[in-house]
Amino acid sequence: MKTDWLSTLLQSKFFGSCIHHQEIRKNEENVFCIDCSLGFCRHCMAAHCFHRRLQICKYVYHDVVRLHEMQKHLDCSKIQTYKINGEKAVHINPRPQSKDTKPSTKSKFGGTCEACERYLQDLNNRFCSIACKVSAVSVKPMDQSHDLMIPFPTPEAVTTLEENCHQETDTNEMESSISVADSSEEIRTGVSSALKPRKPRHKRKCIPLRAPHF
Repeated sequence: MKTDWLSTLLQSKFFGSCIHHQEIRKNEENVFCIDCSLGFCRHCMAAHCFHRRLQICKYVYHDVVRLHEMQKHLDCSKIQTYKINGEKAVHINPRPQSKDTKPSTKSKFGGTCEACERYLQDLNNRFCSIACKVSAVSVKPMDQSHDLMIPFPTPEAVTTLEENCHQETDTNEMESSISVADSSEEIRTGVSSALKPRKPRHKRKCIPLRAPHF
């Protein structure tokens, strides 16, 4: 049975203390695991190291997620983006606003969220958050039809890997031994050739003396 991780993400509360690591510092839950559909802290990372994760950040006291991370799993087009440390981010849920809030004078320069009617900075955007787009448009995660979880290596796989490594090591050692033997043989051949007594060369004959002409 597949878990609707997107609905869980929208309903989750982040930056609370992790119940499993209450005695450790920096134990706020600011990471969301897509495969497990739950939030966790940095100390729980080992249990989710091969899973798909989203880093949750704060922007003006509200939860946001980096655009380039979320875009891999959900179409975030037409959602108003904000910059955090030079990176684009989108709000997970709409920011609360008072019912008595008067229309902003900036509305003529931007747009309005189709779900909550919040002011948008960019006129071409239609929503202020992921939740607003999901509520107004039929949006499904891109990777909902398949599971990208990476299994942990089995003992048989580890044994096979070790055997392959040993075989490669033995082969390399054998090749090294052959190379050393060949080099030693070449050295011995060269030394033997150098130690052989050389045959004396024939002396060149002197220029023949001719009788003088009278």
